[in-house]
Amino acid sequence: MSRIRILPDILSNQIAAGEVVQRPVSVVKELVENAMDAGADRIIVEIENGGKTLIRVSDNGCGLSRDEAVLALERYATSKIYTKEDLFSISTFGFRGEALPSMASVSKFSFVSRTADNVTGTRVDMNGGKLSGVTDTGAPVGTMVEVRQLFFNTPARRKFLKSENTESGHIADALAGLAMGNPGVGFRLVVNRRSVKSYPPGQSLFQRAQMVMGKAVADQLYEMHWPETDEDAAGGLPGLSIRGVCANPGVTRSTANRIFLFVNRRLVYDRGLISAMFQGYRGRIMKGRYPVGAVCVDLPCDQVDVNVHPAKREIKFITPGPVYKALSLAVANTLFRGQDDELSYARAVMNEKKASPTPLQAALTSASLPETEKKMAPDLFESASTSQSPPVYDAFDSPPESFQAAEPREKSWPPAPDTKLPAQAPLADHEPETPESGMTTPLSAPEPFQSTQSGFRVVGQVLNIYIVLEKENHLVLVDQHAAHERIVFEQLLNRYKRMDVQSQSLAVPEVLELSHKEALVLESIMADLAGLGIRVEAFGGTSFVIKAVPVLVEQKQLGPLVVEMVEKISRANGTGIKDDWLEDALATMACHRSVRGGQSMSLKEMTALVAQLFTCDNPMHCPHGRPVFISFDARSLEKLFKRVV
Repeated sequence: MSRIRILPDILSNQIAAGEVVQRPVSVVKELVENAMDAGADRIIVEIENGGKTLIRVSDNGCGLSRDEAVLALERYATSKIYTKEDLFSISTFGFRGEALPSMASVSKFSFVSRTADNVTGTRVDMNGGKLSGVTDTGAPVGTMVEVRQLFFNTPARRKFLKSENTESGHIADALAGLAMGNPGVGFRLVVNRRSVKSYPPGQSLFQRAQMVMGKAVADQLYEMHWPETDEDAAGGLPGLSIRGVCANPGVTRSTANRIFLFVNRRLVYDRGLISAMFQGYRGRIMKGRYPVGAVCVDLPCDQVDVNVHPAKREIKFITPGPVYKALSLAVANTLFRGQDDELSYARAVMNEKKASPTPLQAALTSASLPETEKKMAPDLFESASTSQSPPVYDAFDSPPESFQAAEPREKSWPPAPDTKLPAQAPLADHEPETPESGMTTPLSAPEPFQSTQSGFRVVGQVLNIYIVLEKENHLVLVDQHAAHERIVFEQLLNRYKRMDVQSQSLAVPEVLELSHKEALVLESIMADLAGLGIRVEAFGGTSFVIKAVPVLVEQKQLGPLVVEMVEKISRANGTGIKDDWLEDALATMACHRSVRGGQSMSLKEMTALVAQLFTCDNPMHCPHGRPVFISFDARSLEKLFKRVV
């Protein structure tokens, strides 16, 4: 007797159901996608007991004839593809012909459908995969599918289902995702005979995103699109377009569950797309936090393979590089425009006259400060031997370039507005303070407020961490470390891009011992490290020696920094130089050379720091994504003290 047998259809369908139908939300997803494939623009999802007792999906799509309704419940019966070539250019959500027979095999299943050409509809009933009746019935044009008692004949599967609230939550989240990617379609969710959520048809993506993400996020969303120019289109993948929304960097989550990714309207999960989105947010959100947004990628169907996952949740791009690059640029450009709005407000508070932000290189190469402030300190990258200016801020660790002026700008700031504040000596006349006397007089001392050229006043320092500013009806708190870190980081990045980072040779070179894999990685990035001012040479075997470091970094900091870079690239399988770890290195260098929290500062030092901050390309966040300052208007303060309601 042969031990190998062909399984009965019912058993094979139940096995297939283990992949296709994992829980009630799987049924909802498959039925809703079938409805959209049928051209429906109104879909109603009804569930009871978290979908364990009843799932009913009704639509106004094209419907099925009697013969098609019966045939649709046969395994591998589909209207989506006909030839093997169709499998590589799929434009529909479904295509395998497995979903309906899989559902029918593990539930009490009924199916009612009518086309516009027929007077009556067709009802098909099945019980555990066995056909129990096909009858004519009255029905509107479209389809209604009922799935009752899911997994009633497979109790081992049923016992793994979670509570009603948990299963209902999964269904609500899935429907929100499907609604987000298809804003032209109307959806309604009914839970235990009560309508709990409705998305009207005919919305734009931006309108739908505002509904899905809620009122708290709605006002913080920026609309995104790519290509923005003909040049973008010419340099990208033919036929590729990206639409979506991304939230203000201040709106983040602890998980990625508010990142909605769609490829040709299909809700997907793709690590590359998430990574590209993070790259666009780089420097604006803190590590460990996730942005909020929705991305709709549209590209030719033959450029993406959707047949790589049982639930079609994951996809593969034929040429992923251009897609990821386009998304990263789209997000970065969108946030840049959004930041422009924020900076317009912030600089209005500060009475700045700076133009709208431009790309980092242009902003820094065209910026300047008044001559008095240029004299405050030598160039950040100038060695101590070439600097002719006397030290101004002795209380900082050497070199004293921590508060150097920004790069020369063609036009200076406008004249200072008239104020009634006591006159102050020019910044350049400030005499260095001795380490014994400290950086500043105590806040309680009768030192007058310091007024800057932009009209705001430096009131003082709180907890030796925050700088307090006042401007008309605004109170602004600035994190001194984050502010200085942003200034130094942008100067470092600008110099790196110009390959102009000054380095100094070490009297005693530092030796690094690496593994074989790490040694190969380090060899591949030595030229890039040289651009950072870090000169590394092979020292035999898997040993290397650091012979020169940037002037701003102490030798004891460099060894761990280089090893950390190598480890990051090793974890990325040695794929080469990445902007993220290069910027991480610059951010680390900037962090080590910035004024620390807990360090006291004089009013003149605080004034210089704040003035330089608002010449930065992104003064809103430090390189690690933390906010640099927060602002309160008079009404906000009055609300805090209950002076107004």
